[in-house]
Amino acid sequence: MISRKDSVRVTVSATALAIGLALSAPAFAQTDATAPQDAAGGQPAEAEQDEIVVTGFRESLSDALAIKRKEVGVVDTITAEDVGKFPDSNLAESMQRLPGVAITRGDGGEGKTISVRGLGAQFTRVKLNGMEGASSAGSSDIRSGYVSSRSFDFSTFASELFSSLTVRKTMSADIEEGSLGATVDLQTPRPLAAAQDFTLAVSAQGTYDDLRRKFSPRVTGLISKKFLDDTFGVSASVAWTKRYTREEGWSAVDVIQGRLNRFCSPVGFAPQSPGNSALNGTTAANCSTGNPRLPNTTTNNANYALVDSTGTFIPRSPRLVRSDQDYSRFGATVTLEARPDDYTRFALDGLFSRYDVTRSDQTITALSFSRNAGQHGSAETSVLEAERDPNGTLLYGRFNGVDLTNDLTYSKYTTTFSQVNLSGSRDFGGFQLDGYIGMSRTIYDKPVRTQIATFANNVNNFSFDFRGDRRFPTINWGVDVDNPANFGFGPPSADGTVNGTLAMQRSRDESNNLTAELNGSLDLVEGVKFRAGGSYREAEYQRWSRDRVTQNLAPGLPTGTTIAQLTTPIGDFGRSLPVDTISSWAAPDYAKFNSVFNFENQTGAYALNPPQLGSLKETVKGGYAMFDFAGDLFVPLRGNLGVRYVHTTQQGFGAINGAPTTLTRSYEDWLPSATLTFDVTDKLILRLAAAKVMTRPELGDLIPGNVSIAQNTRTVSAGNFLLNPIRAKTADISLEYYFGKTGIIAIGGFYKDIDSFIQTRQINVPFSQTGLPLSLLAGSGNTADTEFTFSTKNNTPGGPLKGVEVNIQSGFEFLPGFLSNLGALANFTYADSDISYCNDAACQAPIQAALVNLSKYTANGTLYYEDSKFSIRASGSWRDNFLLRVPSGRAGSDVQGNISAFFVDATASYQLTPSVQIRLEAQNLTNQELGFYVDSNREDSLYSTYSGRKFSAGVALKF
Repeated sequence: MISRKDSVRVTVSATALAIGLALSAPAFAQTDATAPQDAAGGQPAEAEQDEIVVTGFRESLSDALAIKRKEVGVVDTITAEDVGKFPDSNLAESMQRLPGVAITRGDGGEGKTISVRGLGAQFTRVKLNGMEGASSAGSSDIRSGYVSSRSFDFSTFASELFSSLTVRKTMSADIEEGSLGATVDLQTPRPLAAAQDFTLAVSAQGTYDDLRRKFSPRVTGLISKKFLDDTFGVSASVAWTKRYTREEGWSAVDVIQGRLNRFCSPVGFAPQSPGNSALNGTTAANCSTGNPRLPNTTTNNANYALVDSTGTFIPRSPRLVRSDQDYSRFGATVTLEARPDDYTRFALDGLFSRYDVTRSDQTITALSFSRNAGQHGSAETSVLEAERDPNGTLLYGRFNGVDLTNDLTYSKYTTTFSQVNLSGSRDFGGFQLDGYIGMSRTIYDKPVRTQIATFANNVNNFSFDFRGDRRFPTINWGVDVDNPANFGFGPPSADGTVNGTLAMQRSRDESNNLTAELNGSLDLVEGVKFRAGGSYREAEYQRWSRDRVTQNLAPGLPTGTTIAQLTTPIGDFGRSLPVDTISSWAAPDYAKFNSVFNFENQTGAYALNPPQLGSLKETVKGGYAMFDFAGDLFVPLRGNLGVRYVHTTQQGFGAINGAPTTLTRSYEDWLPSATLTFDVTDKLILRLAAAKVMTRPELGDLIPGNVSIAQNTRTVSAGNFLLNPIRAKTADISLEYYFGKTGIIAIGGFYKDIDSFIQTRQINVPFSQTGLPLSLLAGSGNTADTEFTFSTKNNTPGGPLKGVEVNIQSGFEFLPGFLSNLGALANFTYADSDISYCNDAACQAPIQAALVNLSKYTANGTLYYEDSKFSIRASGSWRDNFLLRVPSGRAGSDVQGNISAFFVDATASYQLTPSVQIRLEAQNLTNQELGFYVDSNREDSLYSTYSGRKFSAGVALKF
């Protein structure tokens, strides 16, 4: 840490803390109302003076503790130095350092969404400069799904754009409702908090991805200026990143019972499977045309009976996957701030972010196991060898008559976020007013999503083998998949055999939000303040999509054109994987296919279907009244008591059974809350809090109908306008002991009684039983009898959630010599829940299981060293396994889950001069697997990928 004797005097404060926004730029302590108090909890310490001292990461920890200490509720904060100096790609990765916060990772292993105390993204409310924010982003085809409507995808924002991140874990009446887990406040810089008239900081960084073997640039900057005798200020910040990521691994897509689609029985086995079919060429001697049955031997019959069984569980579509994502992320903030006198403040904030992604998901897949006899699936597949473990998992299988596909899904999407809000406050002496009005818009536009697949049908000697590694199989494809000539592309055969797939889709989601709020507070008597306010919020979410599946119209190759001319080898595959596998295969090339068929023009056979439209408009009117108080009850006491009332009106538009439909509903909530904070001693604080809270369903889930069909994976999802909010009663207790400048030992308990829950209900039924028109299947190769996985969301019984958080951090100033520059942070969270999940239409026999996305144990730790020139730190983040879906939706399997994970990151920096700093970073040093499983007992491998390590070097300049 830089001593005061050797310090560099600067005049930058909370706003210019965004110099920490530069990847490696030093940050500065705060000088506003959140300045640290002295050890006795009295007046602000020396940091309140006009000039402040660059004291680095250690001082930022002290500032964060000062903010936490003065709050009434349970709050954790990261200041700009923490954000800027952690080796994080985005906000989610910065926030996982806080107690009780865990992240879900997306493409390339980057942080995507957060859960707080086990409650996922949909239960966490995010506010940007005081206004509710939402951001949408896509996900790779190998994992599917995207974040939309209320949820916040942190990957769309660079962490450097914000001067502080605050997680509020307890509620009070003045905090807008909508959070069951936590409210996250993200604050951009404030120019008048600076101690100097002018500040400029820039940084540049290069990141090397060892799996993609590419360098990625990153540039950030900040400028801040004060005018008119420090009564008016302007600040602006920018952050731009270009990143090349890669993820490789294996996916089962699903795990199914062997009897689901049947297999081909040996000659003479009774009953014969499949039955004779002149169209398919199925006879007593042949599974299909040119595909003979196995001889009638004891071994063949035993292997067939073992696999063709409801007690055997096999991968639905075993495949190797590679997902390459090229993205650019640009963000900018601007603030105009005015303080014409000591009692008045105005601020105009603007925030913009654009996240552009081009993604290529390439897979090589054995399709037969996911198809029935009508689709030439596993009913035409013979079992050569098989080995099953006692729980029913098929560890090893070798087969004849397997259809393979080389599949490319090429996507482009852009997330654009913009927000502007005006805030102001006035102190009239004993009476204060504050308020704001703001607007925001999020547009998620996906103009391109094209799937191209070439096929190799009736391949013999295909096998998968889990006997060496239960998470990742060894696969023998039975054919040289690196040779394009072994694959074909064209129209279906006369018997319906699919020989090629071409499917296109484009979609657009848009969210518009308007918020206005006015608050007043009145000093009643000494130590008692009455506060009241009202708010109006309007949110409108629109979804638009068009698609075209041309599987049965896949054209034949022009004369003289070969598959080799339309494919590109997938090379250098599998370097980070735990087992030996193929290093390349011949995959469709998007540009080459388009140059031949010109499907991008979306005309003729490639014209998209008419658009499907849906929207949800929500209006919320609310108000609150509360008392803040401070006094003595044996020990100093402070707290609040209040109630919040909200009235919600929702109007949804969509198609139900093909007919445009508009539905309207409304409901109201009374949300009381109370918080007591006892300053037991000048170092020991006890906090108690209780509240009633609610979280509304995702806007997209409320759109009537809102049917989404994926023909290639045969899944259907639909909205449910009648979803009710999730409501809960909460209680918290926290005991915190503060010592030294950066020391705290805190333990807290929390309890949430969830009255109702929103559960994804999933069943597997023939398409004819979904109630959807059969015309939607046109051109897909699927029929009315094809089994689809149908899912929708419903309100179901809830259950209790309880847990404990432990947080310890300290600098080691008590150690001798250079060891006094060491310090450590550590936190641990235990959370347990017992949620009722419906397993049938009437919910007569619910399943009791943990809350989805809840890890029972999470832990984070950082060890750091910092002196006047050199700084180094290593951070570890561990998250226990958690459930993804209950029930799993598959017969014989109860749940889907995510395996535990441990990520290690490190960073080091050296201050060459007071204005120049160099920095090195490393991310994901453990090359952690991202893995999913099916069934709590068998834990069959569903998904296993690796994203490699990232190494960065950068320089920062400060003027």
